[in-house]
Amino acid sequence: MEHVQSPHWPFLIDIYFFLGGLAGGAFVIATIANLLDSQRYRDVVRIGYYLALVALLPCPIILIVDLGVPARFLNMLGTFNTSSPMSMGAWALLGFSVMAGLAALLTLLEDTLRGRDYGTAKVAIGVVGGFFGFFLAAYPGVLLGATAHPFWTNGHALGALFLAVGASTGAAAIALIIAATRRSADLLARLNTAIVMALIVQAISILIFLGSVAGSGSPGAARSLGILLGGSYATLFWLGAVVVGLVVPLVLGFMGMRRASVGVTALASLLVLVGGFVVKTVIMMAGQV
Repeated sequence: MEHVQSPHWPFLIDIYFFLGGLAGGAFVIATIANLLDSQRYRDVVRIGYYLALVALLPCPIILIVDLGVPARFLNMLGTFNTSSPMSMGAWALLGFSVMAGLAALLTLLEDTLRGRDYGTAKVAIGVVGGFFGFFLAAYPGVLLGATAHPFWTNGHALGALFLAVGASTGAAAIALIIAATRRSADLLARLNTAIVMALIVQAISILIFLGSVAGSGSPGAARSLGILLGGSYATLFWLGAVVVGLVVPLVLGFMGMRRASVGVTALASLLVLVGGFVVKTVIMMAGQV
């Protein structure tokens, strides 16, 4: 695997990682809902596919702006190198963009042309796009691990963490829209369960990442870890990523399992979105110190 020479990325890349993960998570959740029961979960499928495309649209623009020259993005697509995280990421973004566009288009045709059903095509597109969505959500963690910075290279489960954040924020964004439109409480209950499960995986992944960094014996990794847990980024991590993004939403989520509430689900979903962005951003920030 090649190493990315410079681990210094601007704030735009934090947004790119967040939106890409959210898009992948929303798409996969919509596909699962479509496979389980396309009629019962119709709103989840519709909103998930539309949301995936909307969240994805800024990603190529952000990536091209960061690269500085549009031709560089095209150059990454010019070769298919499985040992290069940058090349694989560019191809995953392209493949997912095509699948997300097709899924949203077929959903729009079903919404505007009454009586039309593209169920079979949407299943095929969803399965293929779901593969790209999983990859797009997880690959930033792999990309960070391929850099020369010890905080990321010595930390395990970054891919799992980014994937879990994509799943939790994707489900939260869908739930927030459904709550705002006062849709079925059953859908909110199902999404609430998905959010809770993703947050549990997210919490476990954070613990594994921090534990592996702490046990690596690397002075550089230890310095970044100290800044994250007890230094200048500590408040952002503990308050934003842990309390706001994990603890409170989990408490609200467990409450929602007993009794579904539009207000509680909406609040929990909003906090998950904030916390998901913060945890990715603060790990990026600490790794560049």
